[in-house]
Amino acid sequence: MKKNIIVITLISLMSFSCEKNFEEFNTNPLNAQLGSDEVTPRIQLGPITDALKSVGQINNQITPEYTRQFSYNNSSYRVSELVASQWNNMWNRVYRINPTINNVLQQTQESTSPVDIVVGAITKISKVYLFTGLSDLYGQIPYSEAGLMDVQFPKYDTQQFVYNDGFGLLDEAITSLSSQISADVQLPTDDRVYGGEVSKWIRFANSLKLRLAMRLRDVDNGTSASKTAEAIQHSGGLISNHDQSATIENFGGAGPEHSIYQMRNEPFRMAKFFVDYLTDTNDPRLPIWADPAVNGGGYVGVDNSLIDFPNNDNFSKLSASNIFRQDLEDIILMYSESEFLKAEAYLIGHGVGKDLNAANDAYRAGIKASLEYWGVGEASVTTFLARDFTTLTGNEEAMLKQIAEQKWVSLFLSGTELWSEVRRLDYPVYPSRSGVPGYFQGDTNGEMPTRMDYPEDEASLNAQNHDLANSNYPRAIASKVWWDVN
Repeated sequence: MKKNIIVITLISLMSFSCEKNFEEFNTNPLNAQLGSDEVTPRIQLGPITDALKSVGQINNQITPEYTRQFSYNNSSYRVSELVASQWNNMWNRVYRINPTINNVLQQTQESTSPVDIVVGAITKISKVYLFTGLSDLYGQIPYSEAGLMDVQFPKYDTQQFVYNDGFGLLDEAITSLSSQISADVQLPTDDRVYGGEVSKWIRFANSLKLRLAMRLRDVDNGTSASKTAEAIQHSGGLISNHDQSATIENFGGAGPEHSIYQMRNEPFRMAKFFVDYLTDTNDPRLPIWADPAVNGGGYVGVDNSLIDFPNNDNFSKLSASNIFRQDLEDIILMYSESEFLKAEAYLIGHGVGKDLNAANDAYRAGIKASLEYWGVGEASVTTFLARDFTTLTGNEEAMLKQIAEQKWVSLFLSGTELWSEVRRLDYPVYPSRSGVPGYFQGDTNGEMPTRMDYPEDEASLNAQNHDLANSNYPRAIASKVWWDVN
């Protein structure tokens, strides 16, 4: 379940600790200046790759509530409520590291050093991952002018601009990395994800491009199809085994820890919708992810958004031994996700020829990869893959539903991506709570939020640009981001 541990340098640990302290100050993260021309690019890479955790960190505590995997018995967490001031941690972390990203890109722009070329490429990929992930939550965000020393009030760019610029940066990074395959660049103490293994970064970049391309399928079909083809057909390949998955190690003691560990004493449990789905499909991941309920035993989920909180001991908590661990690794982009994306592309013939056999093979490979990652034994994997629903059947929509639902399961603890894919694919279909007695209604009338509201500080720190962007989302968290059109 875990990759080889990447050694972290002292400066990376210091950067992680300092970043948490920075968030306590009342400063504008859009204007934070962390980069330094006096520090070599490779040393600055540690904090940059560590920042990839921020896309999943706070969202591993929020998005599973909206996607019916967890249920929080606390007034601060409701399916239909999102308080902007509470959930700006990802916003702050991305913008505080952005000046360092800009600094490294500037330092490496003209360099012919193999190390600088690789570091620059990794930084571009990291920037794309961070900012597209942030835009998936908020929609329009400060981007092109964010972190620039001569810009006090950065404008908000459209999500389309962020994505298109991201595709350009990924293409540049893949080209640069491909030129350094034989250079034997090693960055074991600076790169938190792959330790400088160039071929794996190429695979990650291609898989990230495929993720972003499929996200645009309903709003920019032409770009989506062409970028899908580029990603799948690139000679460097996609993530195609567990060792190539993009993850970040965490450690016990005073080192970095997984965000879910911080929630071990909070009043939340497995959601009824999720537990029922796993139970109905005899999914062997359920006992890995959850502990039996204290009262009565068995795996029992609690319903989301109940007004009157029930006794937590009647329901299953996340597994103390497998999930609530300091050293649980953060998921960035997994082998299983790469396979599910391929399955969708081949199913509908998007960017590649329509091929139901290839779609089914990728679908089953995605299921198998997720089972293996979470430690399901070989015999149980074989048994699970013999069930009817693990083979694509029916019309195209029925098969897309199969892919989407198993992808939803596999994105457990995948942070932002979990919520984004549920919004994009519209599966699974949750029971409506709108107007139903006993359920909290909130700002979305009992339905799942479809975006995050901007952090409250933005209204005062960058008022004019904030107000202009915010006018595009009149229903706040019930509005939709650009690519969410269905």
